[in-house]
Amino acid sequence: MHHKKLKYFALILALGLCLALTAGCAEKQEEAPAAGFVQMGNPLVEVASIQEMEAKLGYKVPVLDKAVDAYIVLVVNGTAQQGRIRYADGASFDMKQGTGDVSGIYGGVAETSETISGVAVSFLRYEEIHYAIWEKDGFTFCLTGGDTLAQEVAALIGQ
Repeated sequence: MHHKKLKYFALILALGLCLALTAGCAEKQEEAPAAGFVQMGNPLVEVASIQEMEAKLGYKVPVLDKAVDAYIVLVVNGTAQQGRIRYADGASFDMKQGTGDVSGIYGGVAETSETISGVAVSFLRYEEIHYAIWEKDGFTFCLTGGDTLAQEVAALIGQ
């Protein structure tokens, strides 16, 4: 009988030890995410001027002669990738080095294409948004706007 009591005592002791270890591990697991928490920064950086935007991007940015609401630079892994000028009238102008559609507008329908000063420009529409995309000198551009979109594209291409 004494042997049986010793077996139960050992079993209860082992069970208690397992519970204590499990509770300790669970407590450690709850602490780990808090200690390793990392918050991602906003990749869109607003800058104060066209000069600061050009300095971050490393190239000259064409601008329209109208009021600007914001100069914005997209920064990925510490490197400026793309620029956006948001105008006070609601228009926006995006640019980056390389090729492809820089608009960020998906599902647009082509309305027309034109050649302006030797540059092929596609005019598109997505719902109520009218925009134009084009490539020139190793850069890709997009301008959103209204009734003066074609004239503003021509002004940007001419710079």
